[in-house]
Amino acid sequence: MRRLCWLLIFPVFLAGCASTGEPHPNVSILKAQCVRWHESGAYAAAVERAAEPARAALESQLREKTRGNRAVVFDIDETLLSNWPYLNAQQFVLQLDTFAKWIRTGNGLPLAPTKEIYERAREHAIPIFLVTGRPQFLRAATIRDLKEAGYSGWSGLYMKPATYKDPSIIPFKSGVRRMLTEKGYDIILNVGDQKSDLAGGYARRAVKLPNPFYFIP
Repeated sequence: MRRLCWLLIFPVFLAGCASTGEPHPNVSILKAQCVRWHESGAYAAAVERAAEPARAALESQLREKTRGNRAVVFDIDETLLSNWPYLNAQQFVLQLDTFAKWIRTGNGLPLAPTKEIYERAREHAIPIFLVTGRPQFLRAATIRDLKEAGYSGWSGLYMKPATYKDPSIIPFKSGVRRMLTEKGYDIILNVGDQKSDLAGGYARRAVKLPNPFYFIP
């Protein structure tokens, strides 16, 4: 079964016994910790705290008298939309076929802090570009997913092409931002939940949201 190149990212420490090199703690314990962290409300609080610099950066730009051709870039998964019901049900094992089925349900949950920033940018007619590692064949389902969660009015949706073979998503995402910059946009803010969403530059401010549930290189 084909898998997405999304790996669980949990802190892994070598056990004290050098003869075995057994990873510690047990993965099942770490998964349970992630579930408790999310369900306790700590995850929502962490997203709220992490989004504050993005909110502040946008408000700072809105106060600028010289505005230029500004734009904002968002990732989708665990940035604008939470896939928690799917992640929890799958025990954090992401597979392309099951993830595609989940997306087609249109049950992605809006993340309130980033949705607020999204709507604030829209209020001021700042173009919003969505750059996601979701594969291109899920475009129609992704648009429905976003609209069901209350997102609309974006200026561009860039999805991973079927021909993309690089093991890292960085060249794709940074390449889109470079292209937007070359078209004359000043990307004042780039928000994502992975370091790979932000790496490569072409944004005045990059803000990372928390996500211990999976890792995208």
